Amino acid sequence: MKKKPRMTFNKQFMLLLFMIISFKAGAQTDPVLVDVASVEELIKLIRTQNPDLKSYLLNVEKSSFEVKASKSVFLPSVTGSFGGQKNFELPVTPVPGDFFGQPGGTVNAQFGQEYAYNAGLNLTMSLIDWQSMLKVKMAKLTYEAAEAQQAAYLQLLDQQVHFIYYSLVISKQAIALAEKDMEIADSIASLSEQKFREGTLDAIAANQAGINSNVTRQNLTTSRQLYHNNSNDLKLLLGLRAVDSIHVVADINYELPPKYSTKELVPDEEIRLARIGAQQAQNQVNIQKSLFVPKLSLYGYYGKQQFRENFGIEFGNNSWTNYSYLGLNFSIPIFTGFSTKNKLRASKVDLELAEYELNQVNLESQIQDAQLIEEYHSSLINASLALEAFRLYEKNERLTLQKYSEGLISLDRYLYAFEDYLKAENAFLNSLLNTYSYYSQIIPRIQ
Repeated sequence: MKKKPRMTFNKQFMLLLFMIISFKAGAQTDPVLVDVASVEELIKLIRTQNPDLKSYLLNVEKSSFEVKASKSVFLPSVTGSFGGQKNFELPVTPVPGDFFGQPGGTVNAQFGQEYAYNAGLNLTMSLIDWQSMLKVKMAKLTYEAAEAQQAAYLQLLDQQVHFIYYSLVISKQAIALAEKDMEIADSIASLSEQKFREGTLDAIAANQAGINSNVTRQNLTTSRQLYHNNSNDLKLLLGLRAVDSIHVVADINYELPPKYSTKELVPDEEIRLARIGAQQAQNQVNIQKSLFVPKLSLYGYYGKQQFRENFGIEFGNNSWTNYSYLGLNFSIPIFTGFSTKNKLRASKVDLELAEYELNQVNLESQIQDAQLIEEYHSSLINASLALEAFRLYEKNERLTLQKYSEGLISLDRYLYAFEDYLKAENAFLNSLLNTYSYYSQIIPRIQ
């Protein structure tokens, strides 16, 4: 009997590697369940896991470093340098002839050597530079704009989270209602079909029973779809996968939110963004104006130099000589081909446009805030009336069912009462969802 060939080391290693990879791949596909107890808890969770928020945080961090970089212009700049030079033709300098035994005239003499080397430190520092100061201010405004953009996104994110959360809670309760309604409707539809076959119920009543059963199924399907859609929206905000699931624990029990006034609303973050945009435009005008202002800077050099008749470098004590200087540079622009003047005009137009946009944003925000509060109050009234009507129709449905059970009324009377109850239920749930859609826009802006 032949022995089975033993597995080689390479094959064992490849099999082990395949098992590790398969285990990791399987672990990555394990679904995650996220339990949400409150909207506040959900907001905290999203602010730590939202993938889009990270880009705003990085932009703020980047802007903070740009502010620090812009301030470096006020610090001295020191650079080390080394240079070598070969002189093919030495410069000619007229000198008095007395040095060469030729008094009363000048002699064109050449000074220097064929090779020259320099090594040292260069120092530069701005003393008066209005343009650089204004650029520092622009960097600070850019940082403020990045923070305002992050705050505006957080405000929008909170509004989305509130609406999705309350939509989930309402749709979850709508599912429970629809399941209870469908159980009753299916039971009545089956009884109606039996009575119709027995000839004790007319076709209209039997059809109405079937319609009621059909409506409850539609309501259940719609509510489940709404719940799944909102769950998927939350998964996107949380950076979850499709296989993961979210479970909302809380219930609102048909409670309506409180009233608010426009005085309680903090200014919209878009106003802050527009205000910073106007400040940036004004600062850009000042930068263009600073191009007409003189600059004063300090410069200096400290180093050594060496001159040689042949190629090469020596490092002895006497081979290098000191060479250093310190100076001031004062510069003033005189003519720049009208480019600076035209850029100044363009920046003034940008400033006018930014101020116009700021005024428009302020005006639109005031009108929109007033309209939001007004529509919210109207939705509260409608939701309150719809809730009252729903409860009355629910009582009528129960009373009618009790009368039918006692034989006091016919089945068709109950069927029409149940139809009215379903309509009132749908009207209330829609009104409740509409109210919380306004509430979700308001609550993140309450002081």
